[in-house]
Amino acid sequence: MSKLRNTGALRVRESGSKLIEVEPELPAPAGGGHPSPRTQTSGKLPFSVVSFIGFVIVPFLASIVYFAFIASDQYIAEARFAVRSLAEDQAKDGVDTNILSMSTMSQDGYVVTSFIHSTEILKRLGKSIDYRQMFSLDSADFLSRIDKSESTEEFLKYWEKQVSTYVDGPSGIITLKTRTFSPEDSRQLASMIIRESESLINELSVRAQRDMTARFADEVQRSTENYRQALAALNEFQNTIGFLTPEARATETGSLLVGLLARKLDLDTRLFVLKESKAESSPARQQLVLASKNLEDQIVKLRKELAGGTRNDENIAGAIKTFAHLETDRRVAESLYEASQKNLEMAQAEATRKALYVVVFVPPTVPEESLYPHRWSSPLLILLALSVAWVTLALIWASVEDHRL
Repeated sequence: MSKLRNTGALRVRESGSKLIEVEPELPAPAGGGHPSPRTQTSGKLPFSVVSFIGFVIVPFLASIVYFAFIASDQYIAEARFAVRSLAEDQAKDGVDTNILSMSTMSQDGYVVTSFIHSTEILKRLGKSIDYRQMFSLDSADFLSRIDKSESTEEFLKYWEKQVSTYVDGPSGIITLKTRTFSPEDSRQLASMIIRESESLINELSVRAQRDMTARFADEVQRSTENYRQALAALNEFQNTIGFLTPEARATETGSLLVGLLARKLDLDTRLFVLKESKAESSPARQQLVLASKNLEDQIVKLRKELAGGTRNDENIAGAIKTFAHLETDRRVAESLYEASQKNLEMAQAEATRKALYVVVFVPPTVPEESLYPHRWSSPLLILLALSVAWVTLALIWASVEDHRL
């Protein structure tokens, strides 16, 4: 049997030898009556419950309403392509070459993806399609669409959410995904992006070819001009001396000189015979003397023509020297011209071999169903994220309160 006893400000209820309940002795209320056996609560919810409802439950319910009834369907068109060159299509020997090739492919891929997420592609697309209209349809919900009058910088931020790219490092394959409120708009936008990317790659290839061959083309032009000047100088010299090659003229003059010397020797022999015959005053001897003197003048003239004279350009020997110098310049200029032409052809072949082009092996197609938004998983993820954030803040607040005590 239980009994109640007072111990100062406490009331202790006992049952046999066991303590059942300890209650504080409450003062009697003013005006009479009996004290309440327990402290009366105010009827308000704890702050932790209110904060949980306001921070987690209300946004969660709002997200359910939005994703279930308000969010517009968005369609994703996917395409896959790669940037290649003729050099990469050829067989490679050695590990180092393959690593370099993969690095080049990845670099070209990142160039394209950087172009896709730049204002340059927006400028180019604006010339052919109204891409802003695709993302500002009146039928789209207010949180998903964008105002057409937004600045280019603000639209680029929105563009990066609606258009995504991924580059596979080893292979250089680029995956492009476009997300709009219409299946046909998604496919058209992806196709236009690929077309502009191809234009960019073609421009880069042409520029690289031009830069690679420009130096060799300048060298060809310079060597051509030098060769032309060397030929002009040689032709002018030939016209001045009156024959094609001094060697041929020297051979011809030498032959004439040998003939004159032979005739001179014959005349001298006949004069010697007449002298020994005591017929120095005969008319025949006088004719032979005149003929010998004439031959002597011709021989002297031919010898001067070969190597005499006061200046080198007045004789065949000097002409041979000048001609050899001009001919050497011509041959050197010709060799340089041929070498520059060969280098230019090799540079053009190498530039063509390294020309870039886009290979589209998964073209964009019209999506059949909406893959976004995720109407069930998105609210659950929001709930999870808000719950984690609330628990973290609650633990921080409790730690602060503990340090105050």
